[in-house]
Amino acid sequence: MDISEFSVEDFVLNREFRIWVLYPDRNSNILWRSLLEENPSQVTKAKMARALILNLSYDKQSLSEMEVSQLWDLIDAETDDLESKSDECEVIPISAVSILDEYDKRQRPFFKYSQWLGVSAILVLAFALGISLSIIFPESTPIEIPKIVTYEEYTTPPGVKSTMTLQDGSKVMLNSGSSIRFIKNFEADQRVLYLTGEGYFEVAKDSLRPFSVITEGVKTTALGTAFNVSAYADEEVNVSLVEGKVALEVNGADLPQISLEKGEDLRFDAETGLLKKGQFDTELVLAWTKKRIIFQQVKMMEAIRILENWYGVTFTLKNKPKSDLLVYGMYEDEILENVLEGLSYTARFDYKIVQDEVEITFK
Repeated sequence: MDISEFSVEDFVLNREFRIWVLYPDRNSNILWRSLLEENPSQVTKAKMARALILNLSYDKQSLSEMEVSQLWDLIDAETDDLESKSDECEVIPISAVSILDEYDKRQRPFFKYSQWLGVSAILVLAFALGISLSIIFPESTPIEIPKIVTYEEYTTPPGVKSTMTLQDGSKVMLNSGSSIRFIKNFEADQRVLYLTGEGYFEVAKDSLRPFSVITEGVKTTALGTAFNVSAYADEEVNVSLVEGKVALEVNGADLPQISLEKGEDLRFDAETGLLKKGQFDTELVLAWTKKRIIFQQVKMMEAIRILENWYGVTFTLKNKPKSDLLVYGMYEDEILENVLEGLSYTARFDYKIVQDEVEITFK
């Protein structure tokens, strides 16, 4: 091992030197006696390194990288000054811990005391630095790694309806072409679902965890109730309260929460921002949950969307219907051809069904 170019830091970081200082034995004493006799100019640095190791070993506090860096900057500044002075004087070599102790007992020239006063100053400075940095930069609180949030999602393709019971006991029925998404098992303080399409909800009571359904533009919150939400793309959002009480928040509307009582509904047009609160026909709104299709003053394009979702087909229009065309009819467990046959008389169109494609030509 070549220690001729060792700095104080090199001694401190050298594993064998640290073991010798902290756990000396016969073999390590012989090794370091030999190395220091061959490099007497390194004795002072070795003494400083030993003092630092003993001090740092006693102080069990761990230092950050920044603290260590600042500490070494101060040590380098002090050792550079001491080494410039020691070059002019004779250096007495050390070889082992016992020899160091004996050496400390001997009478030494004044400059030796000056050097050790310098070392002491470094140690005091290092200790003070550690204390001050621990105050200025207290040990940071361990960062709690957030739990991975797992979402559950259920989707009903066109032509399919689905009923499910959630973890909290609430029941959800999804209409065709609809989906819900929510955090698995919900959160500790709330139950939030995101709905696309249409769903009917029977909410299990839980006063500590409000139940909310969020659609485009409207948030419906209930503690324990039953309500229907329709929120298909490009159509108005319709919230109909069947049982209990709900509170509604509408995005972009400069209004307080809107409360609904049993039998009331709220219609919201996201495109125009118009809100309309009124009464609704329960049989009409919940017809889909009983496998019924009821058209009562329904726009033709909305009726087409309903039929596409209900039967899982795609409509192609040869020409567009009049914008004010409304359709009427009630169908229960009917095949698509019978429904189209019934509508064609009042809406005045011809139709052709090829597998899952429907072509309509308005007259």
